[in-house]
Amino acid sequence: MRKSWLRNGFVALAAAVFASAGHAQEATFNFSGMGGFAVSPDNATLVVSLTSKTELVFIDTVAGKETRRVQVEFQPTAMAWADKVLFVGQKGSGNIHIIDVKSGKETGMGSAVGPVKNLTVAKGVCFASTSNREVVAIDAKGAVTKSKVQGTFIMADARGEYVYTCIDGKATTDVGRNAVSGTELTPGKVFFRSLRTSLINVQSMGVSADGKQFGVVAGGGWSDLERKKHYSVPLYSTDDMKSQLGELETGAYPCGMATHPVLPLMFACNGKEGSVFSAKSYAPAEKFKAPRETLGAATPSVLAFVGRGEKLAWGATNGDMGTLKIYDLKLTEEQRAEVGKAFGKKK
Repeated sequence: MRKSWLRNGFVALAAAVFASAGHAQEATFNFSGMGGFAVSPDNATLVVSLTSKTELVFIDTVAGKETRRVQVEFQPTAMAWADKVLFVGQKGSGNIHIIDVKSGKETGMGSAVGPVKNLTVAKGVCFASTSNREVVAIDAKGAVTKSKVQGTFIMADARGEYVYTCIDGKATTDVGRNAVSGTELTPGKVFFRSLRTSLINVQSMGVSADGKQFGVVAGGGWSDLERKKHYSVPLYSTDDMKSQLGELETGAYPCGMATHPVLPLMFACNGKEGSVFSAKSYAPAEKFKAPRETLGAATPSVLAFVGRGEKLAWGATNGDMGTLKIYDLKLTEEQRAEVGKAFGKKK
């Protein structure tokens, strides 16, 4: 009788453990006022800005725990990580503060004319887009160079060779690929332009790990020539900047995407759930529930592959309440070996 009880108890315990593992949720953090995020070059550390609290929170995404907080003297929003410094935007301002990662001290500041919208880093230089479509470059000392290109959203490819700029218009959306040379951006000869009234209300964009495709996330999805609505994230070739390669189906309404820094994987979501997709077949695999359900196409506060390439961080805010979750990814042994080679083994 005792053996039967022990056996049944063990089975129940094992079932509970596997059920927990199948949920693929490693850690949960409740943060209010998440304004932006950045991931370290080794993909192990995530830093989240808490705008109203004027704090930067550092999280060890491998261990799934908060490691420290840094108090700043401004309200931080968008961020980008370049080697040993963080570039941090200031709420309602064109100021971009430079924070030494190790000490947490501010070492410089650069300024754009309009409020900062997005920040990205290419070969150690930070590029910023603003709400008035201005694009500037800021080096680690705070020197600012105004660019000739324009963009509402901005993102560099994994190698830092190109910076993609997206202009979200009322009738069309334009995406350009710009070659990087220090603080200078040189526009390519071809650019992407959406069909009229398609891809309006852009939320974000992404570039694949191999730099061969880009995606545009629009709250209303995209429309074809027959005005058929597609609630998905369309993907286009970076070679000619117009050939559509596929789509990541999210359901209404798309609000975010992330591209894996090493593997051919992408993640796309709406305010309720999201899926990990193959960047080759575009077939969905793992699905995750949103950390906090939002209404409509509310851009995620945090969305990135982390944990040395083995996890996904997803943060969402609804009103004053925000939740950040870090999920384990179901990777093959080959995929784990590949990210291990890229980032080193977990410590």
